[in-house]
Amino acid sequence: MASRVYLMNMRAGFGENSFAKFQKMMKKVGIDDVIRERDQAAIKLHFGEQGTFSYLHPVWIRETVKIIKKLRANPFLTDTSSLYTGGRSYAVSHIETALIHGFAYACVNAPIIISDGLKGTDGVKVEIHQNHFKTVSIASGIYHADSMVVLTHFKGHMLSGFGGALKNVGMGCADKAGKYKMHLGAIPLIKPELCKGCLLCLNSCPGRAISLIKKIPVIDHASCIGCGQCFSFCQNGVFKIDWDAVPPATIVERMVEFAYGALLNKQGRVCFVNFILNVTPGCDCLPFSDACIVPDVGIAASLDPVALDQACVDLVNGQQGIPNTAMNHGFEPHEDKFLTLYPQVNWQQQLEYAQQIGIGMRDYELITVGG
Repeated sequence: MASRVYLMNMRAGFGENSFAKFQKMMKKVGIDDVIRERDQAAIKLHFGEQGTFSYLHPVWIRETVKIIKKLRANPFLTDTSSLYTGGRSYAVSHIETALIHGFAYACVNAPIIISDGLKGTDGVKVEIHQNHFKTVSIASGIYHADSMVVLTHFKGHMLSGFGGALKNVGMGCADKAGKYKMHLGAIPLIKPELCKGCLLCLNSCPGRAISLIKKIPVIDHASCIGCGQCFSFCQNGVFKIDWDAVPPATIVERMVEFAYGALLNKQGRVCFVNFILNVTPGCDCLPFSDACIVPDVGIAASLDPVALDQACVDLVNGQQGIPNTAMNHGFEPHEDKFLTLYPQVNWQQQLEYAQQIGIGMRDYELITVGG
């Protein structure tokens, strides 16, 4: 049986505005069954890196908060620390970035909690027994939440072809150690000239793999467990990730397994909403927003993230592409926009693998909500 995906377009008028349509769609998707009274309800989103402006507009977060509070639950906005150095690499700067982008309590009526703690090290081990990982490390705030609404800006992505609900959950619910294992899980690169000799890396390494030789940090490859603690604790950028060490296909499958782990203790307690608005060629982690590749499509919701992402890919590919963007061909409706952007990436892989390990199914029934 195909999974149901609900879609609202962005047409509005005096009879029904977009917020009323959004509330109607959330009702139809089954939000009343997902969120229960007194739940500590996570609203998982991406606050956007400083320099970009294509992240979700705070008004949609406020509407989601309103819906959850009507169900007598306790919503909080959440994300996890980024692996790279930037405005979201630690909790304090992450919250500051969110506030700069308009996600203050006064605007959205809910607090912000960075789910993997002050430095991205607060995670819970979850057993999944999949092909790449037997256990995954999920941010504790997300793991301990009773329910979750996943709000995602749907767009292109250089690593996975597109970024949708699966990526938001897979990459976005992992702590720093988990993100490291997705991207590499091996020996980090070292920039010794940046070392100040503070010894934080040495003292925090659970594998006792780091030593200081002539004031230069050295990693014992045999002892390194690939946990990512060194670059989580280092304040000077000494430890870097070798982004080319693992093929993108492997990273995508690892990401999907983390999504499996993040959802494992929340069966029937997660609702996914993709905003097919401002569809940029790159992700919100970039410090800029490139021109949108297709017109706004609408907002889609489902209890099945695989069906939802598949539907959103199909909806984007069904649009007329916009010229003078990152695309230089493939503009016609039903031409593959994501393959045009990233011809070296098989965007279908994350959907195929997610279906294979039981997260959801690619077959869907698209149901239109409102006029």
